Amino acid sequence: MTLIKKTTEVINVNRLALIRRVQYQLKNIFLMMLLVPLSFVTYASDIKALMNISPEQCVAMSQGQSCYVAVELTWQVDVPGDYCLYSSAQENSLRCWSNVSEGQFTQAFNTKVNLTFHLKQQNATQPLVTSVVKMAWVHKKKGQPRTSWRLF
Repeated sequence: MTLIKKTTEVINVNRLALIRRVQYQLKNIFLMMLLVPLSFVTYASDIKALMNISPEQCVAMSQGQSCYVAVELTWQVDVPGDYCLYSSAQENSLRCWSNVSEGQFTQAFNTKVNLTFHLKQQNATQPLVTSVVKMAWVHKKKGQPRTSWRLF
């Protein structure tokens, strides 16, 4: 073989190797571009949330009586977004916020049972955080009334 043929073969082999490397790199870049948007999706389980509620307890005079309480609630999350606050006292959301990472809520309630509050991402089913205002009584209901016997 002549020197020119050998040189041409080496150049062709080098070109082929270069083309394969470029194809491989383009394929990897294309796959990375497809995966990048998925990394920006935040799932509810990835969001860290805190909720503070005051008071933590509602006290009625005796068991079975209603308790009147003005609940003050604050919450924080590490990812800004659209969030809604729910209560066990009603089906609909108490309040919703858009594009925020914290919120406050104040409302008076009249209840005979524990009040549970849930913070959820808008249109989500699983709560991010839950807090409870527990019922307490000064006098518990007694099982059977006492009968006292008096002679006079």
